[in-house]
Amino acid sequence: MIRFLSKTRWLTHHVLPTIILVSSAVAFFAMGSTPEVPRKPKTAIKATVVAVAEIHALDGPLTIETTGEVVPHRVLSIASEVQGRIVFKHPNLRVGEQVRAGETLIKIDPQRFALTVQRLEINVNQAATTLKQLQQDRANLTVQVVLARKSHQILVDDVKRIRGLHESRATSISELGATEKLELDARLVIEQLVGRGRSLEVQIAEQELAGKLAMVQLEEAKIDQVAAEVKVPVSGIVVAAPQEEYAMVQAGDLLLSIEETGCLEVHCHLKLDEMAWVWGSRATAPADSAKKSLDDDKRITPVVADVTYNAAGTSHTLHGRLVRQHGAGLDPATRTIACRVLVDGNQIESAAEYQIPLMTGMFVNVQVKCHPNRPLLQLPEQGIRTDGCVWLMRGGKLCAVPVKTIQSRGGVAIVETELNKIQPRDKVIVSPVANAKDGLAVREQGDRINEAEKVAIDASQPTTVGHAGTVGGASP
Repeated sequence: MIRFLSKTRWLTHHVLPTIILVSSAVAFFAMGSTPEVPRKPKTAIKATVVAVAEIHALDGPLTIETTGEVVPHRVLSIASEVQGRIVFKHPNLRVGEQVRAGETLIKIDPQRFALTVQRLEINVNQAATTLKQLQQDRANLTVQVVLARKSHQILVDDVKRIRGLHESRATSISELGATEKLELDARLVIEQLVGRGRSLEVQIAEQELAGKLAMVQLEEAKIDQVAAEVKVPVSGIVVAAPQEEYAMVQAGDLLLSIEETGCLEVHCHLKLDEMAWVWGSRATAPADSAKKSLDDDKRITPVVADVTYNAAGTSHTLHGRLVRQHGAGLDPATRTIACRVLVDGNQIESAAEYQIPLMTGMFVNVQVKCHPNRPLLQLPEQGIRTDGCVWLMRGGKLCAVPVKTIQSRGGVAIVETELNKIQPRDKVIVSPVANAKDGLAVREQGDRINEAEKVAIDASQPTTVGHAGTVGGASP
């Protein structure tokens, strides 16, 4: 009985608490352990697929487009140089008619001018005859002066001789006085002849001037005679002919106006920045350094310009040259610079027979082809972003570069190279890119992704996190 009670006490005090503790520990671990949490492996960062285009250097000319109006190269207004009545008028001297260079269009009273020329020729001959007579008188007077001086010398000798006789009382005083009087008369004759010679010199000079005046009047009359016959200096179309035959005209009255048809000009306008390319265009021939001046930088070097016009549903193109600036500065109304494009007559005449020729008043399109003096680049117009930048693909990364666009035309943009770091053969992104920023990974459309370009993240199996405990107890 006592032994049974001892075993029961031992089980109650030692075994049962141990069992309870072990059971509690097992229950604690079962309830407090963390369940396994599966983790998703991070995917590799993929590059954005973009469409790119290659940038090229601008090898050809820079084309500047504008519009213009065809104007005549020259309009000649011919006025009457003389006064008189129109006695002849050419049948083609009508508005709209074609006249050729050298044709006589108007004659103004030629008979009256012929008589004036004849009268002045007589005056010239008369002046020449009078001058010849005066010159002959001067020659005769020179001989007379020589003879008079010899006669006077003889009288002087006589006076000396008679004065010597008078001192020796070989002659009377009356004879001496008469001889002295003769000597004085001879001296007076010499002085008269010399004075007459001076007068002849003045008369000869006056007559020479009179002859020159008559010659000038004759030349003027001949000029008037030629001017009375009006000839057209150039070929063209008559745009004004206000005078009729038998009308009386005064010097300065308008006789006719002719629009030259040998060549035409196109009046157009260019912006100031466009004009800068024209001023800076490279010359095709070296300029003479001795002819350079301070305004050479603003002097236009003739550049090629194509003139295109539509007539009867057909487009025609003629080649011209931008040759000059029309005016000194900016047009105050349009803030542009007026220019003139010269179209040579050979271009107009070489047109096909069925082609409507270029004529004044037409509105045309002008393409000015400049040769820039600094390098330019061309790229697709889609490559220019709204903020004025281009997105380049460099080393698989997006690189935003600001550019200065010179021109956008026909889907092609032209930019400068001096203000940015763009080089020929660079690749520009032309497709839209979401969330574009510098350093964004991009790749060209159609290329495969290399494994080395992936940024791999550890994608190992998921791990389980739990709590560990130590169970122990001393045995009694």
